[in-house]
This record gives sequence, structure tokens and C-alpha cells, in this order.
Amino acid sequence: MFKGKKILVGLDFTLLDKTIIGYTGFLCRFLGAEKVYFINVQKRLDVPANLWSDFPELRLPPDEVLKEKMTEEVTAHFGEKGDADIDYIVAEGSPMKEIIHWANIKKIDLLIVGRKRELKGNGIVTGQLLRSFNGCMLFVPEETKMRLNDIMVHTDFSPASQKALEVAATIGHHNADVTIHCQHIYQLPLGYYFTEKGKEEVNRVIRAYHVQQYNQFIDNIELRSVHINPIFTLDDEGEPAQTALHIARKKNIDLIIAGATGKTMFDTLLLGSFTEKLVHLNLFIPMLVVKEYKTAGTPPPSAPNPI
Repeated sequence: MFKGKKILVGLDFTLLDKTIIGYTGFLCRFLGAEKVYFINVQKRLDVPANLWSDFPELRLPPDEVLKEKMTEEVTAHFGEKGDADIDYIVAEGSPMKEIIHWANIKKIDLLIVGRKRELKGNGIVTGQLLRSFNGCMLFVPEETKMRLNDIMVHTDFSPASQKALEVAATIGHHNADVTIHCQHIYQLPLGYYFTEKGKEEVNRVIRAYHVQQYNQFIDNIELRSVHINPIFTLDDEGEPAQTALHIARKKNIDLIIAGATGKTMFDTLLLGSFTEKLVHLNLFIPMLVVKEYKTAGTPPPSAPNPI
């Protein structure tokens, strides 16, 4: 079960910090966070002594100055702290390595980082973080709104998507206005056009099969009386991540939740690849990536062919 009790938030003293801090405070109301760490990583913290005469303020310990600046920003934008205890970390070195290092030391449940449209190489760093961190990750874009009425969960009936849906239910349990949209994207089997049935008939059969699988899947999950809206979408273009993002934007989704491992029913799509592609494409909607810890050697479930 997702806890979200210990949260680590990356800050870099840009305009995006205000959004990240505000959204973290907003989300803490639904997660019941107990500890929130804000971290800033600098490549170097030492200041050359020959600058002290012109800039006497640089004599102050850099980590103390940076912590004071973070404290000011968090005080201004976090909102009500509730039961959350807030602390600050200043580190020196590679931002990605230090964030992962401190996340492991503090046994973090949820890592929160920003997504910037204009930052060169941002997608590469994001992908590296996603692969390196063993916990849940939340990516907060620049245009994020403090709203949580519609959550979209990508479901492929795997254990990973079940875990993602349980996280959504945990959040929805603390907000009666939340609707969880279970988005299932499917494709028609290769070679369907060689059958005697037309595309519409094949699609009808395949969709009905997926609806049946969805009903079995949803019956095994504790949803805490939250409102669920299933969405079944045919992906004709072979671009499920693009399709998912298009639907999410069209429906004004406030938060996307996806699992980090798993397979579709037809073994045509690795959910890990889907999730990473969606993270890369999505510069508009907050996205929570939920990792599933699997027992080594456990094979993925197989599914019968519906036609």
C-alpha cells in the first residue's frame, strides 16, 4: 500500500520552485505526509577567498545561506503544513546522484521534481531519475494547477497498474470530489484484416473482451468507494503514449498515475516503455509514476487470445 509519508522535493531556485512547493503542500493534504525534505544541489559550495573583500556576505557558510533561502520560499508557498515536519538538505555534486543518494538515506516514499519545457536535456535527466530511483516519482510541470478533481490511471490489468490504481484510490479517499478515470488503451491484433470480419466487428469483439478483463480486474481492488470512470481507447497509430496524453489533455485531467512495470494483455507493449515515453512527452499534467516491486523470477501473467 502506498504511504507517501516521507517526501523529497528537488528545488533549484528558479520560478518553477514556487509551483513545486505549492503543489507539494497541496498534495500533502491527501497523502498525510509526515516528513517533507526540500533539497538543493550545487556543483560547488566553496567560495574563493579572493572574493570575500568585494562580497563579504559570501563569508557565510553557503549551505546555511541556501537553507535560509529555501525556508523563505517554502514558508511563502507551501501553505498549511498540517502534521508534516519540514527539513532542508543542501548537497554538493551531481544533482541526480545526490538526489538519489539522499532519497535512499532518508528512505523516501515519494520523490517530487519539476518538468521544464525550455530546459535542454531535461528529458534525459528525467529518464535517468525515473530509472535510478526505486520509489514513486511525481513530475510537476510549469503549468500545474492546484486542483485534484480528475485523476487518470493507465490500466493494463497488470500488478503494476493495480498498484497505480490503489494509489489513486488512496488520494481519492481523502477528496470526495475526485473521479478516477481508468484509461485502457488497446490495439487490434496484427492481421485482423485477413479475417472475414470487418474492422468494426473485430473492434467490437476485442473491446468487449477488454471490458470483461477490466471488470475482473477492478473487482479485485479495494477502491474505498471512490468514483470510477472506465475509458477504452483503440490506438490505431501504434503510439499509445501519444494517445494517452491526448485523451488526458482533452479531458482536463489534473493528475496522471501510471505503473512502471508490466505488460499489456497481448504482450505488445512494455508498460515500462510506455510510462517512460509518457513522462517524456508530458510537459503539461502532473504525473505520478508508481513502481511495483516484483519478486525476481516471477513471470508475467499470460492472457488467452479472444479471437
